[in-house]
Amino acid sequence: MSKYISIGFWLLIAVYLFVVLGFVGGKQKKALCTSINVVLKDTLKHHFVEKDKLIQIIDSDEGKVLGKTLDEINVSELEKVIINLPYIKTAEVFKSINGELNIEIEQRNPIIRIINENNLGFYIDNEGELMPLSKNISLRLPVANGHIKFMPDFNSSVNIFSNEYKNDEDAKVLRELSILANFINANKFWQAQIQQIYLNKDNEYELVPLVGTQIILIGKIDNYQDKFRNLEATYKKGFLYKGWNKYRKINLKYHNQVICEKK
Repeated sequence: MSKYISIGFWLLIAVYLFVVLGFVGGKQKKALCTSINVVLKDTLKHHFVEKDKLIQIIDSDEGKVLGKTLDEINVSELEKVIINLPYIKTAEVFKSINGELNIEIEQRNPIIRIINENNLGFYIDNEGELMPLSKNISLRLPVANGHIKFMPDFNSSVNIFSNEYKNDEDAKVLRELSILANFINANKFWQAQIQQIYLNKDNEYELVPLVGTQIILIGKIDNYQDKFRNLEATYKKGFLYKGWNKYRKINLKYHNQVICEKK
């Protein structure tokens, strides 16, 4: 008998939950969207995304959201609209029973500013995605310029590590700059030292430091970690005794060699 009582009890619970959830779901479908709540999930100090402007995009004249029933709002379509914005990495849209539309977004994290040979500026983020410059904020990032030819089209997503650009020589330069920028940004010492990367006419990389007037020639990107290690040793040992401004060029092109040219 106790077995049947137990089964009956759980059947009643299941029926109750079915009725309650059905009631809640029906109530949510009929509820009007009364507000839009935007939450930034990332911890970045910069804010590319202005909440008011994002709400204007979501609640535009062509596609009003406020005042619609929650059932009428296509969450998937809204997520597609938001994720296509150049500064947004991820977007999640969900509805609350109280009539609130919630939007949780994560911004892209730029690591270097590029100025190509046509004087067009853009960012590369930490995953290789290209981003247009923002009119709202100015970031303190390493700058890369010189003989950089790549011309991005911001009408669609551009990721320099995608198969589409695998054999693109101009995109290869951006991939190498991305590798160097990630390395610099991951090291506090180099963050404080390097302000600019220049691609010269021989397709070799030069570094411009914040302290001192010398040019640092690292050549090709091969063995770049060893080259930075040798440069750090030169900074911390050699320059400590001979001074920063005695040399005009530091050449790291050759394997395990640091050649300093005097002024």
